[in-house]
Amino acid sequence: MHRLIATAGLVSSLAATCANAAAQASPAPAPSPTPSAPADPCGSLLSIVNRPTVTTGVCTVRPGHVLLENGYTNTTTTGTGGGSSALYPQSVLRVGTFDPHLDFEFGFPSAETSSVGQPRITGATDISLASRYELGYSASGWWGIYGAVTMPTGSKAFTAGNAQFTGDLDGAYAINSEFSLAGTLSFNAFSAANAAGLAQSYFAFVPSLELSAALPGGPSQISAEYAYFSASGPGLPSKSLLDFIYQRDFGNHVQFDVEYGFSPTTIDGQRQHYIGGGLSFMN
Repeated sequence: MHRLIATAGLVSSLAATCANAAAQASPAPAPSPTPSAPADPCGSLLSIVNRPTVTTGVCTVRPGHVLLENGYTNTTTTGTGGGSSALYPQSVLRVGTFDPHLDFEFGFPSAETSSVGQPRITGATDISLASRYELGYSASGWWGIYGAVTMPTGSKAFTAGNAQFTGDLDGAYAINSEFSLAGTLSFNAFSAANAAGLAQSYFAFVPSLELSAALPGGPSQISAEYAYFSASGPGLPSKSLLDFIYQRDFGNHVQFDVEYGFSPTTIDGQRQHYIGGGLSFMN
């Protein structure tokens, strides 16, 4: 009898021990996977080169890299006192800094030849200093700011005559893998000759919107852009621009672009349309 009781107690003790061990061996719930951060959208040359649009891009040149953007534009003015003008090489040197979201930019003087309303003349345009900062990005959008000052260093016929200042709020949104939107809200203190031929500063608000579509067969895209200028000159009314652009990267260091644009706005009996092209190089 005592042996039976002892055996029963031993069995009960072993059962309790096994149950406790099984409870301790139960695996803990697996931790939830940490969501990965969205990828920086500024990795390609297509995203970094800013020309030739009115819309200012968000993406900056990365540390250790230098980008040189160049272009040519021929503008034809129709109507009373019309003519044509050519502007080249439109060179802008952009340098990456210690901060991957910040770059500095220097706009070299360009040569301009014009026969609009006068005999053909040639001279140099003003120089500019600018900076761009990428404020942030998400899985489908990115945004930044841009500031520039242009100094009146050009030839008498082509200088603005006064310093000019620009401040931008810039953004972009990826609709899907093929289409994207970009836009700029630009606040400008421009300068130009008034009716008396004297340099006069004026304010212009310039919002713009650009729709881009990626093309198959390589890193290339086409874009359509609309820009509105609240003033087109001292004492002059507003104007609009429509621009159509093709861009293609050749490797990671060279980009080609071509554009056609026109203004549907008639000012003093004149309208403008233009064509252009460019080459940009990054180390």
